[in-house]
Amino acid sequence: MPDALVLAGGRPDPALGEGIPNKAFLPLLGRPMVEFVLAALRQAASIRRIALVGPLPFPPAVAAAVDVTVGEGGTMLDNVAAGLDALGGAGPVLVAGADIPLVTPRAVDAFVRAAQSLDAEIVYGVVRREDVIREFPQARKTFVRLRDGTLTGGSLILMAPQAFARARPVIERAIRARKRPWELARIFGLGTLVGLLAGTLRVDGLERRAAGLLGVRARALICAGPEICMDIDTPAMLAVVRERLTRDPRAPSPRHAEGMARW
Repeated sequence: MPDALVLAGGRPDPALGEGIPNKAFLPLLGRPMVEFVLAALRQAASIRRIALVGPLPFPPAVAAAVDVTVGEGGTMLDNVAAGLDALGGAGPVLVAGADIPLVTPRAVDAFVRAAQSLDAEIVYGVVRREDVIREFPQARKTFVRLRDGTLTGGSLILMAPQAFARARPVIERAIRARKRPWELARIFGLGTLVGLLAGTLRVDGLERRAAGLLGVRARALICAGPEICMDIDTPAMLAVVRERLTRDPRAPSPRHAEGMARW
């Protein structure tokens, strides 16, 4: 049974809220957003311990909802490494963003179950565009067009700690080069970038390329439940999520987390 690591670090974003350490602590229905994610993980049957990385000290209710607390570091990858070290296990860890308050215990369990059935060291959840638009027509997401469909990334990743350690140098290179197309082409290969732009690549082709680059067995898991990709990074996305939490009695909350995900 995997542990979970929730990433609640980062800088303040005045566009999303003032007077809080960062968006993970944005109030939703009177509670910090991260509490919704922690509640879904705590109620999931597939999760053992929960670690939270972020700005210490945490609010008492947040600290009480986790097993391990870790102070944030300099970068997101630093936070992942610190969280994995604090958990100290060799088994897989579910890494989740703190900004997906619509995630449900059912969605967590379905993702973990499906990810563990794959022969992979890192499994990344993705969602088809039509599934996002059907449930959240006002959502504005970034999508990648592939031959398998048009997909967006989610905020759930199941990974082996040793695989993260092997892959981290290449991930750091890609992050540094993200605004320099030719440097990205050197890392991923010009054919891969052209295929992405043309929409001719397949998911399994990207998986093979990622495996070759990162030195790990990596898979993408297409999930039907769009809640895993409803991360709040703009005021517009915040409005969409707030509207759903306010009107939908099925929406997860720290007190009542029933599933909206369809897998």
